[in-house]
Amino acid sequence: MSEGYDAYEDYDVDDILVPRKKKVDGGKKGKRTERNLVSVLTKRFGEGFSRSLGSGNRWGQVAHLPKHAKDTLTGDLCCPKGFLFTVESKGGYSGIDLDSIFVRGNSELDKFLEQASKDAKRCNRKPLLVWKRDRKPWLAFLHSAELKGRRFKYHLHYGKWTCVALEHLLKLEDEFFFEKPDEAH
Repeated sequence: MSEGYDAYEDYDVDDILVPRKKKVDGGKKGKRTERNLVSVLTKRFGEGFSRSLGSGNRWGQVAHLPKHAKDTLTGDLCCPKGFLFTVESKGGYSGIDLDSIFVRGNSELDKFLEQASKDAKRCNRKPLLVWKRDRKPWLAFLHSAELKGRRFKYHLHYGKWTCVALEHLLKLEDEFFFEKPDEAH
């Protein structure tokens, strides 16, 4: 090698002809996904859903609040009064290998479902995980027992959970999602 070549060893040269992958800002993506989900649910039910302030990082701040405050601030979305579910929203995670769930499950999906369950238990509601993968339809995971004989043409059982397209779940009657007026607190 020539002496001139050694002089340039300290330089990193990027190939400007090869496009670089943009880094994904997970926080922005999560907030955008939550805002989109708020829009979908508000359009379906005609009632105000909103993002919970500081969703995803606030349980330590909420743990000692009164029950009505916990009920409002638990989960990724603030839901209308009487809504029976605590909503956990996930966006992206397209790297999760859905094929593997048939063989050995998926630890990342299990963590999402566990988080949804813990949040729901804190405020005595039912867990609902809503997941939007990149350029794919929304998926909704809920305990299979909650469906009480309701059938979906396309669904997936994953342990005690059933996964359906959110658009199909939202076709169920309002009574599936809300307390009956005489049950409301």
